[in-house]
Amino acid sequence: MKLFSYRIGQDQYGIGIEKDNGIFDVSRAFDIYQHSKRIPQPVSFVFLQVLVEMGMCSGEAMDQVFSEPWVQSKQEALRLKEGYIIELPVSRPSKIVCLGRNYQKHIQELDHEIPREPLFFAKATSSLLPHEGEIVIPRWLNGRVDHEAELGIVIGQQGKNISESNAYDYIAGYTIINDVTARDIQKNDIEHGNPWYRSKSLDTFCPAGPYLVPVDRIDDPHQLEIKLTVNGEIRQQNTTANMIFKIPRIIAEISKYMTLMPGDIIATGTPEGVSPIQNGDEIEVSISGLGTLRNRVVVGS
Repeated sequence: MKLFSYRIGQDQYGIGIEKDNGIFDVSRAFDIYQHSKRIPQPVSFVFLQVLVEMGMCSGEAMDQVFSEPWVQSKQEALRLKEGYIIELPVSRPSKIVCLGRNYQKHIQELDHEIPREPLFFAKATSSLLPHEGEIVIPRWLNGRVDHEAELGIVIGQQGKNISESNAYDYIAGYTIINDVTARDIQKNDIEHGNPWYRSKSLDTFCPAGPYLVPVDRIDDPHQLEIKLTVNGEIRQQNTTANMIFKIPRIIAEISKYMTLMPGDIIATGTPEGVSPIQNGDEIEVSISGLGTLRNRVVVGS
């Protein structure tokens, strides 16, 4: 079960779901469901982030909606036809928090030390890019730009000082992140004791999606294969089992310092194999159970 935001034309938006028996329109299904239940003030679920914010982004909720007899009777009419464009799974997170140096071999390839505690940095929310969007390397940017395949967490409810034992209660679901990085700028900033923010936050440097898979549809997020290819060539391949800091620890540590909000994105770190990307490259990031995020690289102004 995979949820996604979609657009048709320039002004028609909705939520889709990919199930074993097809692809359906969640927005219309919720309309039918709420009408059948005679809900006095129905909510229009047009954007997936609204579904997240309302606490309705779960496999259990989707099963409940699609098992309603009236919804089942309209199932054929609810099938999404071709022509839709997949948008960002969450379009307005309050923040994107990323974990650095969370796979040992990646640490070794960049000649860094293993951190004693989770190492965090941020990407600007304006760096988000949907599935099939173009990663734009500015013409003025000299030096190396790298891909970084990562498992992304989408937060489902507000939380502060979250315990490791309760961490999964605050997750809406999982997605795929490509933490594109202006590597030479990052190295220069590190050498001068400056933050990494600008090297991580250029427009289009955070492809995300295409799906949001509800947390209750992934049995163990630490047993997922991550693979990234550039023009069909495998560059990164590992498993989330090799994370140094696991998801409960990550969420607990972040929430000590800042309140996590529904729709916030956490990128959990990248495995080894990061390498340069250039104009014309097609990058695909696949994570088992989460689909494939595909983007093309172009040089822009």
